[in-house]
Amino acid sequence: MGYREIAARQRGFLLRSQLTEEEIKEARETGFIINEHLLYTKQAFETQLSGYSTSDTYYWAWLLAFPTIPPEQRNPMPYMAGSAALRIRGIGRIGSGDPIYVVAPPELMAYADTTEGVSEFIVDDNIQPTDWSLIDNTPVENILPALRKYLMTTDDFEDSADATLDAHYYGCSWDELAEVLEVCTGQWTIYETGEKAKTGREVLDQFLNEYASPATSKDEEDNYDDDAP
Repeated sequence: MGYREIAARQRGFLLRSQLTEEEIKEARETGFIINEHLLYTKQAFETQLSGYSTSDTYYWAWLLAFPTIPPEQRNPMPYMAGSAALRIRGIGRIGSGDPIYVVAPPELMAYADTTEGVSEFIVDDNIQPTDWSLIDNTPVENILPALRKYLMTTDDFEDSADATLDAHYYGCSWDELAEVLEVCTGQWTIYETGEKAKTGREVLDQFLNEYASPATSKDEEDNYDDDAP
């Protein structure tokens, strides 16, 4: 398979390990390899076929995680996880500073590039095909475990609530979310009681009461009074 065909299968991206030096020279001379702002690495190239979407950054990061192994030979499949998985799915307001995780089987870690592409590898010796799904040609962790990882790395109330409520919109039940939210107990003070939530259900109620509920006219008056000189 030629490098143009490889690029066509990989969202327009190519890994240096997939090319000979002669092919790199030819691709540069013909303008097939382009230089743009997206890739700050010597291990991967953008090409004329490269587009741009929210998941492009995560797709090439996933490619870079194991640069010497073609994607079709990565088995069991390593997949994007945590905040990256949520962002690829369009869930929450995930910041660019959140860590990028790849869940990987131990047998591939000998080939992993730990210097580029991702913040952290999570080694799992029991990866199943049901742990992830393909989103925009990128293997992406399921919502609930991704949300749990995200909630364990952020202390922002509104971002946590936003991701949780989005997860419900995309099909997760309130009971499932309450179980995940156990990782947030004791984190934020409940406005009405002055205490911290002791269960995941109380955290969920806090999100629904303090974040999702529309402001009452009394709330708006209080806010106005607080802002007044």
